Amino acid sequence: MPNLSLPIWTDILEKVAHGAADDELSLALRDLAAAMDLPADQADRLTRQIAGLAHSLRDAGLSERGLNLLIETPHDLSSTLSLQDLLRTIVARARSLVAGNIAWLTILDERDRIFRNVATEGQLSPVTAGMSSQYEYGAVGLIMRTKSFLDTQDYLADQRFRHMPDLDAAFRTEKIMSLAGFPILNEGKVQGLLFIADRYARKLSGREISVLGSFAQHAGVAMRNAQAFTRLSEALTEAERSRTALIDHIQRVEASAATHDEMTSLLASGADLPAFMQRMANQIDGAILLLDGNQAVREEVAALAYQGHLAGDLRAGRIDPALLLSAITRSRQSGRSVAVVDDGKDRCLAIALHSGSDTRGESLIICHRGTLDAIDIRNLERSTVALSIAKLWTERRETEKLIASSTLLRHLVLVTPPDPSTLSAIRDRLSLHADQPLQLALIAIAGLDRAAQTDLVRTAATRLNLLVDLLDDTYLAVGPEEPLARLVERLSGQPGVGGLLSDPFTDLTQTAGRYSRLDQALRVLQRMGRLERFLAQRDVSLFARLFEGGDPARIAAYVRQTLAPIEARDPQQKTQLKRSLLTFFDTQHNIARTADQLGIHINTVRQRLNTLRDITGGWDDPVAALELHVALRLDAITA
Repeated sequence: MPNLSLPIWTDILEKVAHGAADDELSLALRDLAAAMDLPADQADRLTRQIAGLAHSLRDAGLSERGLNLLIETPHDLSSTLSLQDLLRTIVARARSLVAGNIAWLTILDERDRIFRNVATEGQLSPVTAGMSSQYEYGAVGLIMRTKSFLDTQDYLADQRFRHMPDLDAAFRTEKIMSLAGFPILNEGKVQGLLFIADRYARKLSGREISVLGSFAQHAGVAMRNAQAFTRLSEALTEAERSRTALIDHIQRVEASAATHDEMTSLLASGADLPAFMQRMANQIDGAILLLDGNQAVREEVAALAYQGHLAGDLRAGRIDPALLLSAITRSRQSGRSVAVVDDGKDRCLAIALHSGSDTRGESLIICHRGTLDAIDIRNLERSTVALSIAKLWTERRETEKLIASSTLLRHLVLVTPPDPSTLSAIRDRLSLHADQPLQLALIAIAGLDRAAQTDLVRTAATRLNLLVDLLDDTYLAVGPEEPLARLVERLSGQPGVGGLLSDPFTDLTQTAGRYSRLDQALRVLQRMGRLERFLAQRDVSLFARLFEGGDPARIAAYVRQTLAPIEARDPQQKTQLKRSLLTFFDTQHNIARTADQLGIHINTVRQRLNTLRDITGGWDDPVAALELHVALRLDAITA
């Protein structure tokens, strides 16, 4: 008999050691009782003892597993410093400690007074991860009141707390039946709530509740540490940002000081206006335009990197003048920069130049892309002040230079003969070599007041090596041929501007006489009509002498009468006929040279001359030819 029961005993012990289920173990015990032929009471007693031993071993295994997990928990939680990672770790470890179906962690939103899920594991429905509960409802409310754990085997039927319809609906969707909740405390304050749920009726053992309670305390400490670490990290990050910002600000201030030193150096070295403007434009990779009191562009510079369009719009007159005037006026009143246009990418600022009591003086328009910070704007404003000072100094030097030039010029053209020291000073002033020719230009301007006339001439003569001054009602310019030609080029095309140019000469002692004849010729031409272009003195001197004492109206009537047959033709034909006949007379009646100068065929010249002979009554008569020649020359001069 014992030999028959030994294999059964061995099988029972193996089942107990491996934690077999109670049903499987009960079958083996019945087989053992039958093999040993034990009475019923002994068989029941043996069964109870073996089952108790199996349960003890199973509980011991579970306890050991739980304790091992609990021992590992502080290390895992303390090594996780990211708060969100820590919350997920807490939920995962809590679920593993008791082999629950679902676990989640909820934290109070202080602003809305609502507990919201921040980490969930084991859910089947996405609704579970987004569950929330008001402060006084559900398991949350009961735990917050008691500051203790909650354990229920049928959550939806539990009447110990007020149910919340939305939360109950989420539990039904997830099929949650039993629920255990633990407060995560720190210094008596609830940091969060940890929940373990199952989809069947489950009663947690005292050991499991104890393990989860201890785990919740560890979780509270870990959450406090993680929050402290997060605050510390944020503080360190903020400190690093502040340090970086401080370093950047120091560098910007140092750069600003360097810019100020550079502008001061330019100011001390007497740099001109374009140099200041170019330096300012390079500071911001922009474009800078200098406007006069009438908002006309006087100077313009741009950095190589500037790619904006507003500078071109301003130059082309596409920016509303009212906006410009308003911004300039406000800038003059405040002494600061004022925005003119800002389209999101390109921007224009106006900064008025300091110019004493003048309220409609010059101003700078600064065009740039992007946004300028306060330091950039202050640099521009300080640079504008330095530029204003430099401009005032330049104007003072120019005024002193003009006064000196005026003295030299008046002595040269009004004193006969000029003294040698004056001639030597003029040669030095104009950098004239001994054999280098000189030229005079008399400039007459109509339609502008005297201040505007002077400003126009001074602007045109800027940076040209010339002596320029107002004599009576006309402006006289004296200098070498090249700069004088550039002055005439700048003035040509301006409304109401004209004048006479003398022939070049090298003997400075002849200046007074040449000026007198040039002035006399200009006055004769002005009596004959408004002069709006520049003419050579040699082309008009003869007529000026002939008609010096004549009545301008009678002279004009004489020209009209003489040229009346030609003027009767259509505009295009009369212009061609007058030009052809004047060229024919100037080339001493040479048809081939006339055709060459006009750029037309020689037969065309013959046809035009035949037409002219018919309509004028004979240009080939010497007297008639002289009258026509004089009339055509006067017409060309006064046209």
